[in-house]
Amino acid sequence: MSRIQVVGIGPAAILATACTAVSATPADSAPTGVNQPAATSAASQSKPATDSTSATSSGPANDGTAKFGQAFTWEDGLSLAVGKPSSFKPGEWAIGKEKFTKFVVFDVRVVNKTGKPWDPSLISATIQSSNQEGSQVYDSGSLGEDPSTELLNGREVKFKIAFGVHEPKDLVLATAPDFAHDSAIFTS
Repeated sequence: MSRIQVVGIGPAAILATACTAVSATPADSAPTGVNQPAATSAASQSKPATDSTSATSSGPANDGTAKFGQAFTWEDGLSLAVGKPSSFKPGEWAIGKEKFTKFVVFDVRVVNKTGKPWDPSLISATIQSSNQEGSQVYDSGSLGEDPSTELLNGREVKFKIAFGVHEPKDLVLATAPDFAHDSAIFTS
């Protein structure tokens, strides 16, 4: 659960950051990083990936959103894919589960092709379920640790994020890689 929280950002700093944000476009899938594990057989190399962050059969929406299983790529070469939600049961010591009885988990994959290192510890995510906000669940016992090692150019990182939600079939996930990039919106 290594999250850096910035305290004391004034409106001018937020406005300045918002004005220089890198925009993104949705895509069927993110590129692969040089550190992605190699396929184990020739048959698996000819088939599309079947993990939860692979693309769906329909393309991205025209409204700047993507479906779960698709990806966003920003103009600078950073890509983020969010897999389809799966049900999740938080562990006894999980944080953020208190007000919910339904939980979902997502596989996230970020590929850095920006030409410079990128800090994954600044990723933020929020979720709306039905017409109410959900709550991110932190459970290192079930989800593992959040990424914190700088991601070198050409490499990728995979991790999981979970949320307490009101309606698992109606989800809108907003995630931003950092303060310099626009949010990516994924929907059911």
